[in-house]
Amino acid sequence: MTRAFPIFAALAACYAPAPQPGSPCDNAPCPSGLVCSPATRVCELPGGSGGDAGTGGDGGGGDAEAGTRCYGTGILKLCLAAPPDRSVLLNGTLNTDTSTMCAPYDGTGLCVVAGTEVGVTSNLRATGSRPLVLISAGSIAITGTLDVASRRVGTAVSVGAGATSAATCTGATAPMLKAGGPGGSFGGRGGDGGIGDGGPAAAAPVPAAPAVLRGGCAGLAGAGTSPGGGGAGGGAVYLIAGSDIGLTGSINASGAAGGGGPSEGGGGGGGSGGMIGLDAPSIIINGAVFANGGGGGEGGGAAAGNDGANVVMPTAPAAGGSGGAPNGGDGGAGAYGAILAGGRGGDNTSSAGGGGGGGGAGLIAVFGSLISMGPISPPPR
Repeated sequence: MTRAFPIFAALAACYAPAPQPGSPCDNAPCPSGLVCSPATRVCELPGGSGGDAGTGGDGGGGDAEAGTRCYGTGILKLCLAAPPDRSVLLNGTLNTDTSTMCAPYDGTGLCVVAGTEVGVTSNLRATGSRPLVLISAGSIAITGTLDVASRRVGTAVSVGAGATSAATCTGATAPMLKAGGPGGSFGGRGGDGGIGDGGPAAAAPVPAAPAVLRGGCAGLAGAGTSPGGGGAGGGAVYLIAGSDIGLTGSINASGAAGGGGPSEGGGGGGGSGGMIGLDAPSIIINGAVFANGGGGGEGGGAAAGNDGANVVMPTAPAAGGSGGAPNGGDGGAGAYGAILAGGRGGDNTSSAGGGGGGGGAGLIAVFGSLISMGPISPPPR
């Protein structure tokens, strides 16, 4: 013990008190005295190429008063151009391509809405090509409905935010003759299309879990003279909070129904569910979180086939279209709950169209401590 103090003192005299830059800040905060550069994602001295004295590098959510502007512990990590300085309440509609609420951050391709606290108290319908990201330095409270689902409304499809990812959805077998279109695959496999007029069944692709935030995959249209259209995949939404996420309402990122064949054509495949991310130290769900697949459309024949059903609740499948064309194949049901695959479309009788396959499940990713007393469909990963 008598020699310990002189050795310690000698070491301390040689130690540079200023922390050294260069360590990554993707997954951990920077040491005291350094800031996280949004350009290089490494710790730097204040006033360096990517930081300033008012920034912090917390790998998750943080305290806006301390200047924290870097967030995320899961597949999504980003730094805001400036720390949030006010609370945000979201309701009504939001277009992720045009909204002035989308804040600058160290990247492109997302609509990032940030606040010291964030709330959704009634219905928020988000559309547009970019996924929606909500960031709170404190809490996120969803007491209403956060809706990025896609839906078929007659011959039109209302597409949820971020659900325009057709270029990344490949591998399905195109239907031939009057076969039904396969459902979209994402977190789960879509259902194959039904046989139409002797044509082979069209196979849905094997799902591949995405490494980035993106929407689900659309079902394919049926084949034939007058086939049904495919349903769009569900949208994409990601929530990051510094302290907690509380949900007594719902988040819906489900896929749209496939269309029925108007005459002599296969039904369209249902769209897969989309993607929902939840990232906070504490996540408490008393409502519903779901990204289910849409129902496949009925094949058409002497009469028009009926559209599949859109998703209306987390705990029941979206039904495939049926009852319209007596010789057309029924559509397959969409995925829901622990059933990750969409149902296969029914085969036709006579020379009518086959049914479209049901959409596969979406993907729900959770980063943090989860307490759930409400349904999560599909089960979180």
